[in-house]
Amino acid sequence: MKKKLYVHIGMGKTGTTALQNFFWDNRKALKELDICYPRQGIMSNAHHLLSPHIPRFLEDQWNFQTVEEWAPKLADCAEGNVLLSSELMAWAEESKARRFCAQVSAWFDVHVVVYLRRQDNIIMASYNQQIKAGPQKRRIDLIYRKQQERFDYLKVLAPWADSLEPGKLIVRPYEREQFHKGDIRRDFMYHVFRQDIAEDNFSLKGGNSNPRLSLAAGEYKRMINTLVTDSKKNGRFNQLLMQFSAEKDQSSTSYFASQSLLSPAQRREILDASAHANEVIARDYFGRADGKLFYEEEPAGDEPWEGIDLSRADAQEITTYIKGQDAKLMRHLADKINAHKDDLAYQIRHSARFLSHSVLAAGEAVPVYRIAREDAAPVVIGGLGGSGTRLVVTLLRRMGVHFGGELNDSLDNLWFTLLFLRRSLLLKSDDEVEKLSWIFANAMRHGVELSEELRVLLDEATALDRAPVVPAEHLQRARDSLLHSPTHDRRHEHWGWKEPNSHIMLPQLDRCFQDMKYVFVVRNGLDMAFSNNQNQLKYFWGELMLDQKLEPGPAAALRYWVASHKRMQGFRKRLGHRLHFLSFDRLCADPEGELEALREFAAIQISKKDMADIAASVRAPATAGRFRDQDLSQFDPADIEFVRQMGFDVD
Repeated sequence: MKKKLYVHIGMGKTGTTALQNFFWDNRKALKELDICYPRQGIMSNAHHLLSPHIPRFLEDQWNFQTVEEWAPKLADCAEGNVLLSSELMAWAEESKARRFCAQVSAWFDVHVVVYLRRQDNIIMASYNQQIKAGPQKRRIDLIYRKQQERFDYLKVLAPWADSLEPGKLIVRPYEREQFHKGDIRRDFMYHVFRQDIAEDNFSLKGGNSNPRLSLAAGEYKRMINTLVTDSKKNGRFNQLLMQFSAEKDQSSTSYFASQSLLSPAQRREILDASAHANEVIARDYFGRADGKLFYEEEPAGDEPWEGIDLSRADAQEITTYIKGQDAKLMRHLADKINAHKDDLAYQIRHSARFLSHSVLAAGEAVPVYRIAREDAAPVVIGGLGGSGTRLVVTLLRRMGVHFGGELNDSLDNLWFTLLFLRRSLLLKSDDEVEKLSWIFANAMRHGVELSEELRVLLDEATALDRAPVVPAEHLQRARDSLLHSPTHDRRHEHWGWKEPNSHIMLPQLDRCFQDMKYVFVVRNGLDMAFSNNQNQLKYFWGELMLDQKLEPGPAAALRYWVASHKRMQGFRKRLGHRLHFLSFDRLCADPEGELEALREFAAIQISKKDMADIAASVRAPATAGRFRDQDLSQFDPADIEFVRQMGFDVD
């Protein structure tokens, strides 16, 4: 008769370290229950060397064993039950997991145990672990959707469930209130071995064996990861930041996080995407008719959230703490900061410049350029070239909005063009973008003389060739007029600018002009595809937006239109009432209705008579509906359907 083999495959961040330490510390007690927790394949109290999944970074580091090497030896042990534990196993590719089960079944009666943690919580916990370990350098808000794919539990369980006899895949929820007697170690022994263990026989040490970094320390460590590549020094930072977290944030040492790396809305998005899989598992493995796998209260999506951005005050506190513990280590960081303050890679450059304020004591020496509240509420007009932005700025001018600065024939603000219309802007640090925004707002509103530091940024922008869209002489003229803008205050109640390309920089503008109202002018994508104005597509954003090489033409133009409008729709939640989609087609068909909506959006006070006069001036251009004379078979039907969904005529 075959021995029973219980393979605990994790998952990671579900108390695996606590369980493995418990198993190792209680080998004698387990032996008395006829359970062997073997030494073979052990690394850090876990059987990682027996895993069918071998992470690439460990291939040449650890001596992994095949089933043929270890199974016969363990089948010969004295106990009737063998217990293995390694969270690496959960990530075995489907084919490797199936082969593993088939091979091991030749020697044992196989059972597999897995704990599942609610997806939003495990994504945050895993991210924190990756920050601690050192490889993670990106912000969680940039990667959580990709991480979400890893935690489709139906896919994770499928190869194991299909390879085992019914009832031999033991699934448990990782939630304190669902643990047997509130403890994962008791829960495992009770639900796997039917043992209600007592402290008389088993050691149940308290404390978290794998604590997390606090929010502030985690973001600090993420920046360290971009700068400090020496593994030993990076690990030393981790040790000190763990100490800091334990002293400053008690929740960092608890098993269950009370801090949130993701916003309630992001967590809600993850849970909605995971709902079906969780319901199936709840019904199939727990017999729960209500489909409830996890009992913890879910976020509503609109709850207050402070975010994860590291404040300079927190950075200073952490820096001071580390300096007090290891001044030599902090000098190493200072060298890295000086070496990378102008790195081409945005993440490295931003980390170096941000940490310099506390590590190099640069915070007091460098002036802070922030847009004053009275200057932070412009009306900004953007859209694709040829969408009708010039008409909209003309109408808003008549409604009382002041559009100053150096303007071209299309009424684009050349000061904004000079400073912001360049692909390299997307790689600049938040600090540099804030300085460019301050230069622009100052020229538009105050005309204070620029410091030498800001003049350097201005000259750098002027030297960048943007022909044929913006001739060099236009850039030079914009620079000269910006430097000589009037010195009196321009405190118009309503002010703003128009530059179609501004929609690309919307996240940066929203951060710097926090009360900005943005008007995105939209025009029928099929008409736009045949427009002669394809500058955005050809010279600036086409390949970036579409992520591919392209041949300019109507098909590429429509793809760019679709991608741009989908991207703008994604900003609806971020900007809320401060984002207004203005349909050029509806403006021409119903000018009074569309202008009233625009007036209300911009909070402009104007008489009905004046509004009627302005509306009467609107005329549809001769190019309206030009697509009807063209061959539409060159377009992707999905792109045409999106134009229809946006409310435009495609017939």
